[in-house]
Amino acid sequence: MLNEMKYVYAVYQEKSFTKAAKKLFISQPALSNMVKKAEQEIGAPIFDRSTVPLTLTREGKFYIRSIKQIMLVEKNLQTYFDDVQSLNAGTLSVGGSSFFCSFVLPDLIGRFSAKYPHVSIDLLEGNVKELRDGLDNESLDLIIETSVNEKDPTLEPFLYKVETIILAVPVDYSINERLRSYQISGSDIQGGQLPPCPPSPVPLSEFRQLPFVLLKEGNDLSPRSISMCREAGFTPNIAILTDQMLTAANIGANGVGAVFVRSDLLHYLPIQDKFCFYVLGSELAQRKIFFAAKKGRYISSAMKTFLQIAGVKLDSRSRIRTGR
Repeated sequence: MLNEMKYVYAVYQEKSFTKAAKKLFISQPALSNMVKKAEQEIGAPIFDRSTVPLTLTREGKFYIRSIKQIMLVEKNLQTYFDDVQSLNAGTLSVGGSSFFCSFVLPDLIGRFSAKYPHVSIDLLEGNVKELRDGLDNESLDLIIETSVNEKDPTLEPFLYKVETIILAVPVDYSINERLRSYQISGSDIQGGQLPPCPPSPVPLSEFRQLPFVLLKEGNDLSPRSISMCREAGFTPNIAILTDQMLTAANIGANGVGAVFVRSDLLHYLPIQDKFCFYVLGSELAQRKIFFAAKKGRYISSAMKTFLQIAGVKLDSRSRIRTGR
């Protein structure tokens, strides 16, 4: 049965016998015979051949789930023995959004590579769906994201840090004069960290008449920003929606609207002179950043070492203890 599984799985991936046969470099009749043999062994059809593209039967869905579990066991077995090489070989694949791939991961990858130059590192910049798909199909070992739900049963989360969301208002907006006592200067936010005694949180309701540059749905900061406004008693007047915080910050810097940004952004992007910054009092202004792996995935030595370089502390079972 194990021999037929790779053929069945190829047909499932391609949703076509013809495409799967080309992928496997065998004839279509030979592939059909292998699939029929698997179906005879389980006593039920795996594919509904009346549909285009091919779909799975109820029994087929169970069969494919079982194949994925077997593949995970094989992957864990291979990864474990690769570890014996003590990071003298192997690969590590990491994914993140544009912000993390541009500013956070390069430093971590540089430090890791300097110590373990023989480990090849793959980096994927993608949206939340692409990153989750990468974990699911195991093309990614780790992702770094703010939208990770630490209670998600399909993920193994590792807390990286807790970041602060602040409000950036274009410097030319007249409201800044009236709210000067609440402002915090960009130079006071060292390394993305607020000073020990920041100004009092600004009443967010003061900005109800301003236009806002917000992120599109699918980004954790999108519902978080709208919720903070609603907590303050208003719905934000959205001037434009963007996919990335970097884009939103650059658009806001040109006077289009106020922007909710992570304080870390000031460490990487020269926008200090473009905005006046305000500390927010909402609990939603604090959010956790996680690294995450697929639940049940063997946490390799390369993954452990990379997390430790990032400042994540692991217990003896490689699970989360604390972040930095």
